[in-house]
Amino acid sequence: MPNFKFDNIKITGITTAVPHQRIKVESFNEVFGEDAVQKFTSTTGIREFRKTSSEQTASDLGYVAAEELLLKKDVDKSEIGALIFISQSPDYRRPATACVLQSRLGLTQNCAAFDVNLGCSGFIYGLQTLSSMMQCSDIKKAIIIISETATKLTNPKDKATAMIFGDAGSAILLEKTQDAPSIYGNLKTDGTRYRSIILPAGGFRDMKPSDEVFMCSDGNERSLYNIFMDGTAVFSFAISDVPETIKEFLQYNNSTIDDYDSFILHQANSFIIRQISRRLKMPKEKVPISIDRYGNTGGISIPLTICDYYGKKHGGTVKTLMCGFGIGLSWGVASISIDIDNVFPIIETDDYFAEGVIKPGTL
Repeated sequence: MPNFKFDNIKITGITTAVPHQRIKVESFNEVFGEDAVQKFTSTTGIREFRKTSSEQTASDLGYVAAEELLLKKDVDKSEIGALIFISQSPDYRRPATACVLQSRLGLTQNCAAFDVNLGCSGFIYGLQTLSSMMQCSDIKKAIIIISETATKLTNPKDKATAMIFGDAGSAILLEKTQDAPSIYGNLKTDGTRYRSIILPAGGFRDMKPSDEVFMCSDGNERSLYNIFMDGTAVFSFAISDVPETIKEFLQYNNSTIDDYDSFILHQANSFIIRQISRRLKMPKEKVPISIDRYGNTGGISIPLTICDYYGKKHGGTVKTLMCGFGIGLSWGVASISIDIDNVFPIIETDDYFAEGVIKPGTL
């Protein structure tokens, strides 16, 4: 597996933005029945999630998070040398949403900006990508923006997905600094299981299929424009491949569970988190949970959980083991030290970029 190590690069700020709208899972009682909803909550741990309005996009959440981050850190925008937007909910098929965000944030032309199409592993992959760019260039400061609005892609009658996903966006500031503890990580992919989580329609393989709703093999109704998730396959992957990779990571880096202050796992569902924690003997008090209030936010769930857990605390540095895993299938692990004072509380916003709506006659 690709192992990486970066010296003199540090996370110096993390912010997260979510929509105001809270959707209680009990509101699905009339659709799925009270017993089914209660069983869902007991298994996943999800009691509510955040949902964007029809106008608000993933980039809007990421923009607010990034603006807040630059303000809190008092960063001169001319110093930002790179911006990566990680999402599977872009504003347009073309151009890259990162270019739109570079403009909205008022960054200079001396800023590389591009999109990365990844989901639940996106934070770990983005960290590796941006750190690599910084280590082999003169870039001193750079930003990862990672955002999703998966609630827009589910069928409201799909018991497997309608209640699980939440919308959120995070911004992470990376800087070169001589006193930074090393960042370690590894990445993995198994594309043979690409159908395990998939949204078939709208890409260039099938640009305009029928929007007919049909019964899928798992007994849920969907169209090709809705997210399909093979729950059994994903569960098996999450409780077998993921903990095995974490074990390999610890062995490769000569570290143990006892070396870490916290374990920030992708918030897939609480049962999966408990299974991974149990298999690796992670102390329960060191495994923060945010899925109960925000749902599964994909790749954002790692920085969101960090902001939720540490955002209102002060002082000290924590050594965290992070693991993102999911759609692709794709997964990765990273070991990072974070100054708690650089982690900010979660903010709420319903703002959206009205100028970004392109209508006939406006081009």
